[in-house]
Amino acid sequence: MDRRSVIKQSFKYYSNIIISALIDELETEISKKQKRIWTRKWLLRRDTQCVHMVDYLTIGSSAGLIRELAIEDKSEYKSFMRMTPDQFEFLFQKISAKIQREDTIMRPAIPAKIKLELTLSFLATGNSYRSLSHLFRVSKAAISIFIPEVMDAVFEALKDYIKVS
Repeated sequence: MDRRSVIKQSFKYYSNIIISALIDELETEISKKQKRIWTRKWLLRRDTQCVHMVDYLTIGSSAGLIRELAIEDKSEYKSFMRMTPDQFEFLFQKISAKIQREDTIMRPAIPAKIKLELTLSFLATGNSYRSLSHLFRVSKAAISIFIPEVMDAVFEALKDYIKVS
């Protein structure tokens, strides 16, 4: 063997070792990176926090309180939601079909009733999306998407009742 072929073989040998080491290092780094959270676990437990009342499900801690107030303390309900339970039901019947989405294989859809309650709570209290997220067990990203949709649906449903000069 001549000197040139020895150098060539050595180069191939050491370059394969270096490439193998680099690949191992990259795989280690990739596995160390945190995976992106699709949905937080406490949000997914929205359905496990259910309480059956009347003829619908209560979802999230604040929603449970809202249902209790609607049944037991209508004046406090009106103070919190800025409308009576009957007015809420009237509005809900008008817009529920427009704001309800289908469940997907990734996660169940947020119920239309929760969307409306959360939106009305936002309008009545001015709470941040973060606090509403915790109270209703709905992500901030979802809230930022559906609040404008719900408000558009409310406007469309009540435009005959709204007087604008």
